[in-house]
Parts: sequence; structure tokens; C-alpha cells
Amino acid sequence: MNTLAPARDHAATSPADPSPSGLPTAARVAAVTVLTSLPVFLPGAANGLISAEFGWSAARMGAVLAAYWLASLAGAFVSKRAALPPAVERTLTAALGATCLGLLCAAAVPAVGLWLSSAMGGFAYGFTQPHTNALLMRRCSARLTAFAFGLKQAAVPAATLLASMAMPALAGRAGWRAVFAGTAVLCGLAAVLMARTAAPGDRSGTARRVGGPALRGDVFLLALSGAGFFGAMVGNGLGGFLVLSLTSRGASLPVAGVVATAGAATNIAVRLIAGWLIGRVPRVAWVALTGMFATGAVGTALLAQGSLALAAVGALLAYGGGWGWAGLLHYVIGLPYPGREQRATAYSQMGVSLGAASGPMACGLLFTVNQDAAWTALTAAGVAALVCALVARGRNVRARQGRPPAGVQPLTQKASTRTAPTEHPESAP
Repeated sequence: MNTLAPARDHAATSPADPSPSGLPTAARVAAVTVLTSLPVFLPGAANGLISAEFGWSAARMGAVLAAYWLASLAGAFVSKRAALPPAVERTLTAALGATCLGLLCAAAVPAVGLWLSSAMGGFAYGFTQPHTNALLMRRCSARLTAFAFGLKQAAVPAATLLASMAMPALAGRAGWRAVFAGTAVLCGLAAVLMARTAAPGDRSGTARRVGGPALRGDVFLLALSGAGFFGAMVGNGLGGFLVLSLTSRGASLPVAGVVATAGAATNIAVRLIAGWLIGRVPRVAWVALTGMFATGAVGTALLAQGSLALAAVGALLAYGGGWGWAGLLHYVIGLPYPGREQRATAYSQMGVSLGAASGPMACGLLFTVNQDAAWTALTAAGVAALVCALVARGRNVRARQGRPPAGVQPLTQKASTRTAPTEHPESAP
């Protein structure tokens, strides 16, 4: 029987999450993801206000946003080398505290604080993502895990929508600094609440902690990391330049905003529905992943056409497919590494972070020449992501046929027959 259920001992649900399904953990992880994403989306939403006040160019603001993703890359790299802590909630508490401090700096001394906020928030985001991936793998039931990953990654476009709505609604009355300060207060309160979920002396993660050297990048890891890199180029390039592209083709700003909002809503829906579906029909995971990359490439190709109607359809396809894969990618890359999910998904997070930084910069350079060239380049990136996913899928088939890469367990093996993470030492592939 084929299954994608992760290896775990369902009877050993962590005492930090009394729900057998792990849904409270999934909800907390999604909330942390929203808050630690805001240091990159709030400056983007306040771009016009900040640039007008300080005379910043679009390139300078783009560099501030790129700093977030480069710091996220560094955080994921450090996380790859770190052991999973006994109580992951304490790590999340520290990340929320760092995000709070960075946002306060941005509100108090913007010229320097915006850079600090991006760097601190990005590092916190990148470092905690592999930790939360491992947390979901170990505390959520097999049926819920894929949906939990979709919920966590749906928090990213949700943060985009929150920032886009909060800035025009509140900044006009109180100023953009007040929005940053208010968000910092929310992060601080969340840090306090998160700290309360990890009781003193709680070492719930100790039984599942696996030692040993860090994973070496085999073809499976590197291929999916490449898929994350190229896919994130598409998603973040789309988020940064869709409205500009539509308005330059004759759409009004409200119409372009509606299309962008509909795209973000589609993206959220796709991430949630994909997680729900794969939790019930695990064998379609690879079909869904490769199908999303292919759909995204079609969408960006339509954006390169001159028709406004085709561009609107392309935007929905690109948002839904070209950026809807995130939860599924991390879910699939962590499954063959029971007990080492954190280290495995650190690879995909590094790829995503690097792509998120390079995509908007590449689009910015190409848009100054020809916007159709930018969308064509993103189409090529989408095709490259699809190829990487197909290579990884081929490695999975090879594993199912009894020739897995060293240290990798095939994704199709029965969960009941796989060794629990606590029963074997870690060996580097």
C-alpha cells in the first residue's frame, strides 16, 4: 500500500499539545509564521509613505526587503546545524521577541531601524521555520500533518493581506510608525503567550531529539531545494510586480488591487485545500506538487501576453500554482527523514529564502527594460522548479523500488513499519 504518512509514534503525542490531532500546535505555528513574516510585508505595504518621507528610491526599499530574505537564508543555515531544542516553544518565544524588538527599532529610528527589522525578523523567520516543520511532523496526526503544513504556509499570504489592509486603514490616521509599533506590541504579547505554553522543566522534545552530524545534501534534498529556489523567485517576483504590471497595461489601481487580492486569496485557498486533500489521499502529493509548478509557469506565461484579460487569468494561475506549493514542498522533503525533519527542511527553507531575495531583484532589473521579459524569465524559473520537482520525484520512485539514497527512507513505505526517530541514531547520508 502506498502512503505518505510521516514516521511517528502516535501514542507518544507531546504533552505540550493535549489534542491527539495536534491542531492547537498547528494554530500556534501559523500565528508565529504570520507575525514573523510581517517585518518584510509591512515595509512593502508602507513603501510609498516611507519613500515619500525619506526620499528613498525603489531600489533602496527593494534592498531592505531583500535583506529580510538573505537574513532568513542565514537563519535556515544556522538551523540546519543546530539540534532541535527540548522545548521548541522557547525558540519561538525568542523569535517573536526579536521580531518585536526589530519592529520597535523601525518605528523609532526608521533610517537604521528598517534595516535592523528586516535582518532580525528575517533571521528569526528562517531559523524557526525548520523548527516548526519538525514540530508539526511530531505533534500532528498523520491525517492532519499535510493540512498543518498548508495552514502554516497559508499564513504567509495571509500576512501579506493583513499588511496591505492595515497600512491604508490605520496609517492615514496614526502614521505608518504607529502601525509598526502596534505590530511590535502584538509580537510581544504573542511571545508572552508562547512562553506560557512551554511549562518550566518541560522537556517534551527530549525523547524525540536525534543527535549526529548534519545531513549532507543528496540529490533528493538538493532537487527539492532547487524547486523551492525557483518557485520562490516566481512567487515573490509576482507579489512585488503584479500591480505595477497591470496598471502599466491600462488597469486602474483599484482593479489591479482587486486582482492582486483575489490572487492572494486563491493562494491561501490552494495551500489549505492541498494540505487537506493530501492528508486524505497521500499518493497524490507528487502529482499535486508538480502540477502546481506547471500551472504557475502557465500563469506567468500568460502575464507576458499583451491582453489585460489574459494577464488577470495568468495572475490567478500564477498565484494559485506558482506560489501555492510551499506547504507541500516542506512536507514532502521532511517525510523521508524521520527524526531529522528540522535539518532536512532547512535545505528547502534556504532555497526558498534565496529565491525570495533574488526573484524581486531580477524582476526589478528586467522591468526597467521590458516587463514581458521579466514574466518570461519567471516562466523559465517556473519550468526549472518543475524539472527539479520531477528529479526529486524520480528519486522517490527509485527509493520505492528498493534503491534509496543513503540515509533516506522511501516516502511510500508504511508508517507502521518505519522506525521511530527515537530508536535509531542519525547517520549522515
